[in-house]
Amino acid sequence: MADRKNYDFHSLNIPYKISLDEIDLPRPVELPQDGEILSLLRAVDSRHELADMHKLLGRSEAGQLGSFGSRTTMMAVRRQDPELLRWGLVAFLIWIPHSHDFRDDLPIMALFEHSAKKLKLSPWREFRRAAKRVPVARVWVRRWLRKPPWEKSLKAWRYAESADDDGFRYRQTNVAPMTPELRDMIENPAPMTPELRAIVEEVEERARKAGKRRQL
Repeated sequence: MADRKNYDFHSLNIPYKISLDEIDLPRPVELPQDGEILSLLRAVDSRHELADMHKLLGRSEAGQLGSFGSRTTMMAVRRQDPELLRWGLVAFLIWIPHSHDFRDDLPIMALFEHSAKKLKLSPWREFRRAAKRVPVARVWVRRWLRKPPWEKSLKAWRYAESADDDGFRYRQTNVAPMTPELRDMIENPAPMTPELRAIVEEVEERARKAGKRRQL
């Protein structure tokens, strides 16, 4: 059975903060910890434990792994590196069991589909291959592969090819800059009223009780 003690998860616990001045800018494609994340995946694979890796991760760590996977759709094209795309797809599928809303993940599958084609790979073959390494996501992959071509296209998910000073990237085509009103709400939040605070405290208390029941 896979044991968390055998691995170093530091690379999945490095916070990434965005200032309000950067919120309208494209997110970085590459981060300093990417090499460590790739090494972690290879270490888990060397013990033949990729199939159980999702069980070793907290949701935040799995989210970092999913983010790495989504960014490889651009990194791999920049470097013309099919193997990096394959590792990225594995990383993204390990995230899937932790996802609360699969609708947020479908656009990333479209990016993998498109990047595979740009690297002259067969998306069908690559998705099937990755699902064998991460069986927990096999049904998810199967449903994706059954979608008609249009539903797997960039345009269907409002993405398009783009580029920046460092090379290839994807951009969303339906994202508008933050309005001054929204920026003001974030920078100067209104104080919480006593009534709202009472509701929040009641919800938190219910969550704590529910957590205790699950532990029993």
